[in-house]
Amino acid sequence: MPSIPGKLFSEIARAAGNVNPITVEKKKKNVVKDLRSMEPLFPHYIAPAGYTYRKIDVDGVPTEVFSKKENPSDKVVLVLHGGAYISRMMFYYRLLNKRYSVASGGGTVVQFDYRCAPEYTYPAALEDTLKVWDWLMAQGYKPENIVTTADSAGGNLTMQLLMSLHDAGRPMPRACIMMSPWIDMTASGPSYVYNYKVDPVFGIRGKTPTQDEVRTLLAKSELYMWFGDHDRTDPYISPALAEYDGTYPPILVTVGGNEMLLSEAETLVSKFKQAGVEATLYVGEGMFHAFGVYQIFPEARQVLRVCDAFIREKLFG
Repeated sequence: MPSIPGKLFSEIARAAGNVNPITVEKKKKNVVKDLRSMEPLFPHYIAPAGYTYRKIDVDGVPTEVFSKKENPSDKVVLVLHGGAYISRMMFYYRLLNKRYSVASGGGTVVQFDYRCAPEYTYPAALEDTLKVWDWLMAQGYKPENIVTTADSAGGNLTMQLLMSLHDAGRPMPRACIMMSPWIDMTASGPSYVYNYKVDPVFGIRGKTPTQDEVRTLLAKSELYMWFGDHDRTDPYISPALAEYDGTYPPILVTVGGNEMLLSEAETLVSKFKQAGVEATLYVGEGMFHAFGVYQIFPEARQVLRVCDAFIREKLFG
């Protein structure tokens, strides 16, 4: 059972962050405005003792680099933030910098703000991600020394990055972590139905719709404008629908047990395993979307410990 703080935070997410189209219409919410409302909070970040933090421009992509002042390792944790392809990077991602650096043996943590909808649609975010990846290569970092971490739309973007590198015959990262990856724009997984009434972010309490009702409802949501006129079944748009071979890197997928996105996380892990790729699924019982990034309750801290261990294992064996 979830902890009391975990349950409390879930209800906070329901009250403040529910993006179900019915709720949005009822409360006359502006999804873009709401998702971007936290961006101005805590705009200044001061690195802890022993670390440096700087903002740079990578071919037009705002990028942040966090590293040890002395004896940094040659490892990198590349962070691909979430936010439904609508909001830019929030302050709480920076609070994970030191944790990721420690887990990677004093590695450098790189985060960036890719272009978002509605101003920009697919493939803008992928183009920006590839610019940052190419910049890392130009700095002398090696793909086998890079682990990516991501949540929600960032998980989708991670899969786009992997498929793009794979299709171009280029080396991929050593491993990838995806928290609650949003990777099926067709909403075809069964958890869209059976978790609809318990998902505090995407669902509505007390109602269990049919699969067709869910698809029809969510298709109207502003959350789906990021891919523009592209086919929502395109593997780059919905990586859960893609097929994979054995050349992909190991992945750790974490997801909340109460999420409507649960089944697509299960599908991705299953497909990787079928292809002979190491893939691990961690399900947080009773948890909600991307719960790990918040850190402040027991279930979030536990899943972050799992992620830390995964980074250490993949980078150092």
